[in-house]
Amino acid sequence: MSEELHKHGRFFDVWSRFYRAGPFGLELRRIQRLAIERARIAPGERVLDLGCGPGDGATRIAQTGGVTIGLDYSEGMLKTASAVPALSGRLLRGDAGRLPFADGSFDKIVCTNSFHHYPQHLPALREMRRVLKPGGMLSLVDPRKDHLFGWAAIDLIENAVFGLEEVRIFSVPQWYRMLSECNFSSAKVDVGPWWSPVERAEVFIQATA
Repeated sequence: MSEELHKHGRFFDVWSRFYRAGPFGLELRRIQRLAIERARIAPGERVLDLGCGPGDGATRIAQTGGVTIGLDYSEGMLKTASAVPALSGRLLRGDAGRLPFADGSFDKIVCTNSFHHYPQHLPALREMRRVLKPGGMLSLVDPRKDHLFGWAAIDLIENAVFGLEEVRIFSVPQWYRMLSECNFSSAKVDVGPWWSPVERAEVFIQATA
């Protein structure tokens, strides 16, 4: 594993202690719920919650009837998630750039506000495409570069304050180019509504393998 990956893992190990605390944590979970709703998960579908954090999204996916697997690199986040009975035996530690799954393993992938922390962005996106079944869907949410709040939160705070210089966010046009380059057959990249500042600073992606 790369030193960059270890560094980001340690960042989330610390954050796992207070991830659910405060209004920002509530807003992140609300946006995660929106991404899961957009995925329209049917009972019995195999769903990867990539960057699963403390397991909130994977738990919600399981409640919809989806067969959920949660993957994260942070041991702290996985420790928190492992306390959820519904996720017993369904959590893995791994690298988004080298997913430990066979081609076409999943019907859906949900990835919320973790993509910008992956040191190798295009390889991670190609891995998502690889492990999706033909016609499977990626539902991804991440901060966007073409919005002041998204730029400030990532480029100023995470890069400058926390020293996570590998963190990268992308504009809407850049997302369309990357999804095409990674051979997704179709993609829709939306932004949040103007009345919700945090949502507005995010891209909401639905891409079909």
